[in-house]
Amino acid sequence: MNDYHTSTEQRYNETNSTIESSTKNVKPRGNIILNILIFIGWMLLSQMVILIIFGILKLSSIFNSFSGAILTCLFIVIATIITWLIRRYYIRHSYEERQKFKLKDIGINIGWAVLLRVLALAFSYLLHITTGSGQSENDKMLLGDANHQISDASQLPQIFPFLMFILTISILTPYLEELIYRGIFKETLFSRAAFWLPLILSSLIFALQHSVTDIISILMFMFMGIIFYLAYSRRGNVRDSMMVHMIHNSTTGIILLIGYFYVLLH
Repeated sequence: MNDYHTSTEQRYNETNSTIESSTKNVKPRGNIILNILIFIGWMLLSQMVILIIFGILKLSSIFNSFSGAILTCLFIVIATIITWLIRRYYIRHSYEERQKFKLKDIGINIGWAVLLRVLALAFSYLLHITTGSGQSENDKMLLGDANHQISDASQLPQIFPFLMFILTISILTPYLEELIYRGIFKETLFSRAAFWLPLILSSLIFALQHSVTDIISILMFMFMGIIFYLAYSRRGNVRDSMMVHMIHNSTTGIILLIGYFYVLLH
């Protein structure tokens, strides 16, 4: 009887080990070369979102309110279509299961976001020491030069495009970037068991896409990419890295909102 129970337990353990091994070794679907080309396509397409709203924002000061509103509504339609296409592709090709947030997960993600903000401040200080500016060229382009802030309300962009810009950099951009640089990159190009190579490559691509002007900016964005990847890989849930990214970007969005209304009301 003891031999029977021992044999049964061994078979049970072997079965579990086989299932666990096969689960870890899940490989991406489709042709790897085609998947790489599709990844590049999604990466380029997603950049159109921020470029379009940025262009509308810059031109809104010379448009009338109606034209600015129409262009912003057109942007919403375009951004919705792009987001739907990228999300649909990810869902169809993902090998990770959807997981709900528990209080513990939210707390961990907030911790990652705090670490990310501290890291960004440290690199901004290094940039200030070496270049005289605490901003990367990417941030200067999107957020404006901190050394030359608008002080006249007549120079402010229209409020509707501006609010849409804030929502884009705070919510939509993190959503799309995490789908592409963490979710699609890992789950269409690497097996589930892979860790170091997708961590390094995705973070490097993320950094180069954001800044190629100086080594400090590249390192800053690369470390940011590493934190996003660690948040994602903790339980294979891209929504975790989305939350971290959104919290981080939203702090910048809130600062921009405060600055905008301060100038507007004074």
